[in-house]
Amino acid sequence: MRMVRGKRSRPIAGTEWHGIQEEMRFATLPTLGVILASTLSCLPMEAQLFHRLKAKQGGGSAISLRKRLHVNTLITEPGTVEVDWANLFSVTSGDYAMPSAIKYTPEGSTIPWGRTEYSIAFDTLAATDAGGGKLVRFSQAVSITGTAVLIDGEKLDIAIAPQASFFLRDESGARLGATAIVRYDSGRNSTGFTLGWSGATHSSATNPAGTLDAGFGYGRNLSGSPLLEKFTPHTNMIWERSTGVPGAVALFEGVEYQMTDRVAFDLSGQHFGLRGATPDNQVVVGMTVSLGRLK
Repeated sequence: MRMVRGKRSRPIAGTEWHGIQEEMRFATLPTLGVILASTLSCLPMEAQLFHRLKAKQGGGSAISLRKRLHVNTLITEPGTVEVDWANLFSVTSGDYAMPSAIKYTPEGSTIPWGRTEYSIAFDTLAATDAGGGKLVRFSQAVSITGTAVLIDGEKLDIAIAPQASFFLRDESGARLGATAIVRYDSGRNSTGFTLGWSGATHSSATNPAGTLDAGFGYGRNLSGSPLLEKFTPHTNMIWERSTGVPGAVALFEGVEYQMTDRVAFDLSGQHFGLRGATPDNQVVVGMTVSLGRLK
């Protein structure tokens, strides 16, 4: 692996894999976010929607997906393992969580084995207020994702990411779906688009039968000095529409800092429900660590 101005390239099956390996950035964790939602007709439904959006858009799998559009490589280096880990604190409610993800791409020359990253995402722990104290629990759900690169171009890449999320508490069953990813790299600029759908095996007021979402992301690696080249500002926007509720829009903004070839950090803020009755302001400190090749 070689690092060039905060980006990295990767060989696959003895060839240069352009869209994925072409001097792309080493990433870190979560972004600075602001969640906006359309005004709903009643407050109980609004609270349920914001609760679900925070759980979905703030989780480890959603964070990894957004960063594939700009600061992350599209998939991890074949043969290596990466770990995303963050500390999230709500200034508004006092809640605390550790969204995490473990990602691995096996070496090979085929799409399933060599051009697909397999990952598992969860909250290492989540602490919420309960009866005057803190209730500390493991993640509400565990998500398993396979991100497969279908088209690898000089600048344009297209991938598909099937995902299954299994509820461990609060809800029952699972959510099954997939996301299409399109990314375009030009110089220090990276732009990406996503289109996804998921369905519930057992729907409820906070786990809708179907959800359609579309996303946009943009990032630019800074230039001008060796220090500036370690920073990449980036932004994302997601539109989401679920069964039985109006559409919602989410905005995310942040800056990643690559400290070394294998370690990167992110200090960010998130603001959920900005137009809702109870906005939630959060601070996030995260990092991504490449553990290198499996032996």
